[in-house]
Amino acid sequence: MDIDEVLPWLAVVERDLKAARNCLFGPEPTEEAAAYHCQQAAEKLVKAILVSEGVNAPYSHDIRVLVGLLPKYPLAALLLPLARFTPYATAYRYPVDDLFGVPPSPSVEEIADWVREIEMAKAEFERSLGR
Repeated sequence: MDIDEVLPWLAVVERDLKAARNCLFGPEPTEEAAAYHCQQAAEKLVKAILVSEGVNAPYSHDIRVLVGLLPKYPLAALLLPLARFTPYATAYRYPVDDLFGVPPSPSVEEIADWVREIEMAKAEFERSLGR
């Protein structure tokens, strides 16, 4: 593994977590945007792990599919719950006629828990790298 290939992915994870926190606790909170950034952070974290394992990170927002590329990875069980964020990759980015296809807007408390969950998974991965 080339750590220099992994670090840029982790920087993007941190940027999305920062954006999620700003969307939650900034002067004009926007829960939907925070949910989007949580999905992006989780997706990029899984892609960082793929890169660390020498697997090409495909263009996909589907976290379950991405984690599925890591069947023997010790932290896969920790990552699989993040797949529930996949619908937020596109849920609020476009106006839709079918509101049944859009997940309900999560609360600030729920999203704050998501941020902590992603931060914990990221920290666990960084520990596995010896960081």
